[in-house]
Amino acid sequence: MSIESLDVKLRTMDAFSHIDMGFLNRRLCLTALPNAIRDVYFERAKVGDDHLTRLNNDHLLVTMLLDVCDAVHAPTLLVALEENKPKLLFRSTEQLEPCPNIYDEPRVRHKVVTDLEFSKPVFIAYHTEHLVSSTGKMNLAEGSFEAIVGLLHNKEDCYEIEPLVIGAPWLDHPRNGPDGARLMWFGREFGEILPEDIQQFVKLKDVDVDSADEWLNAMKHLPEKRVKEAFAELLAEPTKKDWGGETNDHFSSSIVVNGNRCTGAFLLKGPTNFREMTLDMCGKRADQILRLAESGADVSVVQHSHVVGEAVRKVLRSLVVHPGKHRKFCIIDGKTTYRILKAYEFL
Repeated sequence: MSIESLDVKLRTMDAFSHIDMGFLNRRLCLTALPNAIRDVYFERAKVGDDHLTRLNNDHLLVTMLLDVCDAVHAPTLLVALEENKPKLLFRSTEQLEPCPNIYDEPRVRHKVVTDLEFSKPVFIAYHTEHLVSSTGKMNLAEGSFEAIVGLLHNKEDCYEIEPLVIGAPWLDHPRNGPDGARLMWFGREFGEILPEDIQQFVKLKDVDVDSADEWLNAMKHLPEKRVKEAFAELLAEPTKKDWGGETNDHFSSSIVVNGNRCTGAFLLKGPTNFREMTLDMCGKRADQILRLAESGADVSVVQHSHVVGEAVRKVLRSLVVHPGKHRKFCIIDGKTTYRILKAYEFL
């Protein structure tokens, strides 16, 4: 299911991203809670050892753990790897390689797939006694995208994740009200908004493109500066001067998404490299995308004059979308840029 099938209200809502646990190390989760929060958990946890009671208590524990992650600004895995500390708590959604021996071994280790290259491989290692779901076990055995809260250990020959929680990104949570049930199947896809969801760009929907040549020929010769000035004009904001240490090409405090004013940080790429946008076009180890996400905007926007490659989208998602209360991102490729500029008569 794709985000396009959601109406704009659901697609842009500030939803709480829970974890449908397949793995849960309860001891580590409780240890991660500050004393006062741990006391609240024990006050709220229900008494009993039946399946439903354990499940309710586990969901409560994970919810409180994610609240702690939000409070301490726990980074995503890519940011944690860049910080290169001996041990660091993180929360992220990552792709794991298959681990078929999960059915037979008491302790397993498998690789985390990263689109960026690091000096050492990244593994996740855990005792299988903490698996709490047969579906979760199957997903880990076959390899999947998983929401993770874990401790990243910087070892001599590798980075190793000690997980607290592993499971599917999950939006069916009481905090999301009745909309949670409608969003529950979009856990992995949720977090991306469409360019037309930004009110200042909404007229792009009125522009049809007859062929690839139409927009390619226009965008090939359109400088990045022109796009920057057009976007700034639509946002009724001045442009800023470029400099080497900038975290973004434009920062707006007045983009409007579904009637709500919010902040937006923009990374703009013109036709200097007129080809599909790849990670190597975004600085060393895609540090321009990293800096964009670190701007802290409600919406991180990547714009390019050509098509935007899947690896760029994946890294941007990994940096912005995580378990708990996350932010949004938006991709504006060359065809969409052309439609925006044409709709508002900048061409």
